[in-house]
Amino acid sequence: MMRSILSILTFYLLYTQSLSAQAIQVNYQYHAIYTTNEKDTVVQQWLQPYADSLHNYLNQVIGFSLEKVYKKSGGGPLGNFITEAMLQQATLQTGTKIDAAFMHPASIKGFLPQGNITIGTLYAMFPYTNRLVVQQIRGDVLQLFFDRMATDGGWPAAGVQYAIDIHGKAKKIMIQQQPIVPDAVYNIVVTDYMANGGSNCGMLRMLPAIHLQTTVLETCKNYIQSFTQNSEPIAIKKEDSVTNIYE
Repeated sequence: MMRSILSILTFYLLYTQSLSAQAIQVNYQYHAIYTTNEKDTVVQQWLQPYADSLHNYLNQVIGFSLEKVYKKSGGGPLGNFITEAMLQQATLQTGTKIDAAFMHPASIKGFLPQGNITIGTLYAMFPYTNRLVVQQIRGDVLQLFFDRMATDGGWPAAGVQYAIDIHGKAKKIMIQQQPIVPDAVYNIVVTDYMANGGSNCGMLRMLPAIHLQTTVLETCKNYIQSFTQNSEPIAIKKEDSVTNIYE
């Protein structure tokens, strides 16, 4: 008992001293690094196992694409592919029907190449560690979210179709091929960035939520591997979820 008390007191004293400690002087010096610098073989040997392991991991082939898949305004084929992956994985993990999936377009970098898809491909596409969040949302609040997406010309989405009118408002919204109902409750999957209100998505911030702790990168990896397990290339949906109307 006494030893525990002494340990706590010691930790407290060290902690309080660290808070009051201040740097008296900081010294630094610039060092230019050139390709002609002599290599430190000791450091190289120390880092080489890690470098080899990382190289092997990032170059693991997890799937195959018959064509290059790009993002474009409103989502495009790449946005469709990612949100379809989110829809599938959220359904599998929750055991609940998920009506729609949405992704902020700025969270997607790069593209899927024609040919082999590697782990490194996905790390280049998803530099952020966005995780999936399943939320319940009323139709009238979902309308506000659609209007938010419409101000940007639409975002990647799965399970929905909608149009944007000349005033930048979302119209003709269909959820699972049915017109949106204001007082109905829908299950959607988004990223934690969006669920936390990022990019002016404040209407999502206070909604009931299930945090899946699965990143978008892991989601797409699992989705791609589901095709590979059946010896199939990935399936790409080219039809946009959003169209423009002028009326």
